[in-house]
Amino acid sequence: MDAFRKAYRSWLIIGLPSLLVTCLMIAFRVVNSMDHPQNSTDFYNFWLAGHLVTEGQNPYSSAQWVSGYPPYLLDITLNPAFLYPLPLALLFAPLGWMSFRAAYITWVTLIQLMIVISMGILLLFRPNPRAKLAFLPLLFGIILFRPTILTLTQGQLSAVFLCILTLLALLWDRGKWFWGGLLLGMLMLKPNLGSMIIALLVTWLVLHRHWKALAGIATTCFFLLIAGLAYRPGWIMEYWHIGSYKLTQTFGSSPTVWGLGALACHRHTTCMFAFGGIATLLLVLGFLWLVLRYKDLAPANALALAVTLTLLVTPYTWTYDQLLLIIPITLVTLAVDRPGGSLPFAAVIFPGIDVLVVVLLIFNVILQVEILNAFVPLVVSGLCAWFLTRPPA
Repeated sequence: MDAFRKAYRSWLIIGLPSLLVTCLMIAFRVVNSMDHPQNSTDFYNFWLAGHLVTEGQNPYSSAQWVSGYPPYLLDITLNPAFLYPLPLALLFAPLGWMSFRAAYITWVTLIQLMIVISMGILLLFRPNPRAKLAFLPLLFGIILFRPTILTLTQGQLSAVFLCILTLLALLWDRGKWFWGGLLLGMLMLKPNLGSMIIALLVTWLVLHRHWKALAGIATTCFFLLIAGLAYRPGWIMEYWHIGSYKLTQTFGSSPTVWGLGALACHRHTTCMFAFGGIATLLLVLGFLWLVLRYKDLAPANALALAVTLTLLVTPYTWTYDQLLLIIPITLVTLAVDRPGGSLPFAAVIFPGIDVLVVVLLIFNVILQVEILNAFVPLVVSGLCAWFLTRPPA
């Protein structure tokens, strides 16, 4: 035990600073690789919202929003105002105090750390010697995963929600239902994605009568609501209007079943809604069937199923949101790599997904769409349904 503690402390002393320096160097390289870092318009939106909050301004005001853009970015300003709930702008206020460049470097560093932390937590779900052999394939799979690259270069929120979800899975696995629920409520910072994950997991929680988790979700949502109202009482309607506008502008273009319906139906409205609606209904019924049939499903496995389903049926998601697939892909890899399982097959799962992403990218470029990326969560959902519902070895 003493030897283990010494080794653990040595790793902390040497490993953590080395990891931080590496992440910082990569962040500098990412930011410096751009002619104008503000061209990463996704993170610029988050930074600008936080910056406006620090000045007491309204991120939902089109005039104040557009005036915060440099002149050379005005021609690529895609959004007339902030697209997310006001509490998210409040959370970005510390970065809003910084210059954009310093904030961007800090944020890209944090993204990398959150991905590493998430991977470390996921490996705890199967703490055996064989799991260590899956580390390198998983690491290479994550590094080469296109959503990872997009999250870093665009400064998106996907890593935040990845970290939140892996932490809550660990808490629920340890029986800390209320604290995990508190974290799950944080997904309402991005309702288009979080509301579906929460709804699916609430179904599972009710089935197992984990009322403390539901109390945790409600507590977080209440405090997020109060925080936003304290800054700007009318923010909910302002957010609703801008969100509805954005959904109308982009509906049918996302890599989901709705996008596949738009592509298959040549954007014919009736056909597109019928395709997307039927596909969504069947997938949700499939999830309900799995959680009802396999009532002993582990919390992390239920989460993995909810994540893959959400990425398929939510009308407004993009390829960088598929970073959350790190959770189900890792859990599937660890489920395959168990006594009696095939280690070579486990080792090629994530690299195989990376190859699929590249193939889909080629066809997306030919068709000038992003819709075909919906096949990635579709494949992962099949792997989850097959491997994560099996009883533990």
